[in-house]
Amino acid sequence: MIDLAPHNPHTLTITTPVIAAAGSLGDVVGVVRWLGLTQPHSDHGLGAIISSTVTVAGRRGQPQILATPAGVLYHHGNTSLSVKQVRDRLAPRWAGYHIPVLVSIAGAEAADVAAALDGVAGVAGFEVALPALTAAEAAQRVAAVRRATLLPLIVRLPGELPDPVAVAQASIAAGADAIALIGGLPACMPLADGQLVYGRLGGPAIFPIALSMVAAVAAAVSAPVIGMGGIAAPDHARAMLQVGARAVALASALVTDLRRAKVIADAVGASD
Repeated sequence: MIDLAPHNPHTLTITTPVIAAAGSLGDVVGVVRWLGLTQPHSDHGLGAIISSTVTVAGRRGQPQILATPAGVLYHHGNTSLSVKQVRDRLAPRWAGYHIPVLVSIAGAEAADVAAALDGVAGVAGFEVALPALTAAEAAQRVAAVRRATLLPLIVRLPGELPDPVAVAQASIAAGADAIALIGGLPACMPLADGQLVYGRLGGPAIFPIALSMVAAVAAAVSAPVIGMGGIAAPDHARAMLQVGARAVALASALVTDLRRAKVIADAVGASD
């Protein structure tokens, strides 16, 4: 059992060190039967799931996932779930799953979404996805979300931060229970017609960068750190845990293979 919010009055305890990263399983309900989330002892390998991004009104868009030589480029297309969708349709289902589901929030509306979903059964906590901010800017945004909710709060940092340690420390001081990194790197890829698609690069190409940043942050903070960024195999997960991460989050690896969480969780467990 791993406690990702040891100083929070609410609990965020996971049974395996493998988490489904934000958006990798969409609204979660689409994979319920495949993963057996309503079964108390289903062997899916996941300790927690983070939903797709939620905004106040929701947005329709056209997400794209483009293959690159060593990973994927993800363009979210400005799509998001709405507070109403979560409150009325999704959270009541999440409440019946035998796994905590956290809501991903981002942008200027993050605190408003947290306030609207605070105390809603089925919402186990929140993950705030930060853009490339200064430590002071990050603290201000995290503090606003913390004022809106006492639920467990994970703060996810992007890969392009010049000083991730300072931003992580400021986020924890402002109320974050755990830090996750890295949330990809900015990149672009051409389509067949030559048009460039801008998004965030994930997959094995970014793993060495992610590992270095996770090691630096884990050595500097006492709060739990969740390693992510290009984790596709058990050796990647082991390396993240060895440098100080308490858990790992799968993104592109889980999108392409729902069984990957169990493979990694079993292998990491066997090596403990």
